[in-house]
Amino acid sequence: MRLLGRGGAAETWLARREGGLFPECVCIKRSLRYLNRDARRSLLEEARLLARIRHANVVQLLDGLEDRTGEVVLVLELVRGTDLRGLSRALAERGRLLRPSAVAAIAMYLCRALAAAQRAVPGGMVHRDVTPHNVLVSSEGEIKLADFGIARAFDREPWTQPGLVKGKAGFFSPEQLRGEALDVRSDLFAVGVIAFELLLGYRPIFAPSIEFELRIAECRAALTRLGPAIPLGLSDAILSLLAAERSDRPRTADAAARLLSGFADEQRVIDELRQTIADLGGSLIGY
Repeated sequence: MRLLGRGGAAETWLARREGGLFPECVCIKRSLRYLNRDARRSLLEEARLLARIRHANVVQLLDGLEDRTGEVVLVLELVRGTDLRGLSRALAERGRLLRPSAVAAIAMYLCRALAAAQRAVPGGMVHRDVTPHNVLVSSEGEIKLADFGIARAFDREPWTQPGLVKGKAGFFSPEQLRGEALDVRSDLFAVGVIAFELLLGYRPIFAPSIEFELRIAECRAALTRLGPAIPLGLSDAILSLLAAERSDRPRTADAAARLLSGFADEQRVIDELRQTIADLGGSLIGY
């Protein structure tokens, strides 16, 4: 029916699925590179992973099919709302930031999504692209992690070149920048970057040329300057996600979610996000 979005390797469309008792609007995702072997394989791998993950904070796979040309198409649930990047920009234009309890809840939901993915895949997995663009906020106040297109599942051999860094640089963990093997704690680092940006309105810059310990010390100082506006324990929780050494981060996504849950009034946050989307005139997005 219309284009929803286009990334580096795929595009999403609003579509209507018919043939059942009740036609429904869905999102379809397909590769930008027609019959490119790696792109096709990535979509099939994403479908394989999403078929295993059933969680309220993960965009759901409804079906997978091949069209008349042999192109792989994923049929995904349609999320009516916006993504976290669009929400943050709209708030910034109005001089607003989300309350700390809402930030804590968003980070907690992302950790729950990552935990569900870990449980669904033998040996676990790493998403590698936890960014505001891939975090959807529905008009009902739901948080959903999307786009497992470059996820690395540990129950099968990788096909990408060893040491190849994938993802968005602004959210790379130290080990990701060094091209080292990753695990869920690398995704937790990205959650910490998202939470920091939502609280302060800007993103800490992590790059190979910058001492991570120095940058994280700057993050600690910035959070401290917020004073009573942010609970001390929440600052500590976010800084633990941003630890330079992954051994200093929570060991699991479940542990990280528990760490954040004490600062999230879930029902109030859902109501706040729902009202925020309505106030901003939420758009329609699909993945």
